[in-house]
Amino acid sequence: MPKKINTEAKDGAELAILHKIIETISYDLNLEEVLSKIIDTVGKVTKADSCFLYLIDGKNIIMRASQNSHPGIIGNIKLKLGEGITGWVAKNKKTVAIPKKAYEDYRFKLFNNLPEDKYEAFLSVPVIYKKETLGVINVQHKNSQKYFDSEIKLFETIARATGGAIENARLFTESQELRETLETRKAVEKAKGILMKEMSISEEDAYKLLNKKSMDKRISMKEVADAILISDELRRG
Repeated sequence: MPKKINTEAKDGAELAILHKIIETISYDLNLEEVLSKIIDTVGKVTKADSCFLYLIDGKNIIMRASQNSHPGIIGNIKLKLGEGITGWVAKNKKTVAIPKKAYEDYRFKLFNNLPEDKYEAFLSVPVIYKKETLGVINVQHKNSQKYFDSEIKLFETIARATGGAIENARLFTESQELRETLETRKAVEKAKGILMKEMSISEEDAYKLLNKKSMDKRISMKEVADAILISDELRRG
């Protein structure tokens, strides 16, 4: 007999779950940690054998977190919107619940390196924030599993509750990356100027020298540039 995902997740229990999600996720601005917490919470609530979280990036949807360890998989599995069950859910903004033989569904896409492809039950919910689909959360069970309406609604509510946290963390991460890019560019420009003046070389040659040092030392261009700037500052006293 199939058992419910969480027979106690009703009324007050549901509110407690949602409160925990908001409390543990909403104030975290590290995207990877946010996704990891979402996966952990969803996995426990649904008693899943597998849980994946995908985020939309342009016209693709990319796996960004997994309940089970999959070295080399995270960030490398990509689907086009509409491709596979996951892509279909993202494109249509609709939940898909398949109690058994999910791998026979016409939308199913096989990944030979994922053992979860052989799991029977599949529940996929879109993560929507302000009418925009940010991604998809997939829950899978090895054996056939009846997904009750109350459980599906709870899962959908969890997905909606996490949307804001994901968007905030993503925007923060993007702003950090932009800031780091600008800081790197600024440091490299200054370092090039120093090399051009001291070595009487062209801007192109100065950049090539910085790049070569970066590869030889196996450190970032910014680290090389910062070292040159510090050295120049020390010489100037």
